[in-house]
Amino acid sequence: MGTLIHYGLLVPSFGHDLSDYPHPHPAVLTHLAEKSTYATDAGKETSIAFDAFSPHVRTYSDANYLYVESDGMPHHPMMVGITAWQQQVPIPQPYTGNNAWRIPLKPVPAKKPLSARFHFFRGAIALAANGIPIFNPIKNDGKTDTFLAGELDEYGGHSGRADDYHYHISPLHLQKILGERLPVAYALDGYPIFGLTEADGSAVRNLDAFNGHIGPDGDYHYHSSKSYPYLNGGFHGEVQERDGQVDPQPRAQGVRPYTRPLRGAKITGWK
Repeated sequence: MGTLIHYGLLVPSFGHDLSDYPHPHPAVLTHLAEKSTYATDAGKETSIAFDAFSPHVRTYSDANYLYVESDGMPHHPMMVGITAWQQQVPIPQPYTGNNAWRIPLKPVPAKKPLSARFHFFRGAIALAANGIPIFNPIKNDGKTDTFLAGELDEYGGHSGRADDYHYHISPLHLQKILGERLPVAYALDGYPIFGLTEADGSAVRNLDAFNGHIGPDGDYHYHSSKSYPYLNGGFHGEVQERDGQVDPQPRAQGVRPYTRPLRGAKITGWK
């Protein structure tokens, strides 16, 4: 029988608790969604989904990029449900200033799109609207699906070797705040990642190998899915790859040596 790892109070079962986040009034979200249709400034348009999580997430922009700052800590329970624990714990990260995330405001289709099935096994490939990075669903061994391996909590995340919390699948739970009309994340090539349906609630059709397509507005975007690749399965847009990850991107800062995975354990509570 596997060992039960319990930190803090026992939490046998709960839904997607986002109570610590500010919950914008539905009218505010409607305004934000409509604003995305009529915005003329690319920075303001791209920031709309992130703005829903202010003040925990802060944004600013220049002519080329939207910069996103956060402490890397989501305001929902973490780690519960993991059955293959890496013995890492979530701690705040300094994703600010020169170490902030940056999203291209004018994404450019790549001449040679790169698949996340064979590239980008290190670092983030997208950034969730709540300021949490999203890594490739395939871990750094290039073959293991972290979701199927039991390494993720109930929100699709865990802590990495620097004790940095990040997701490995699309953060669909954020739709509780964002609704369906706003993206739940942005890929690091600048293209938005929407949920399981189109913004108007209609079914998604004709996705490419990267879970993306050109929408009714003529713009390319990605979609989430319940099975691999879960979000953008690569990059339709231009990115630079260095040492197996998108470059540049912020660096997480650990405070101790990383530890070995602990198999056969399930985290049932965390505080």
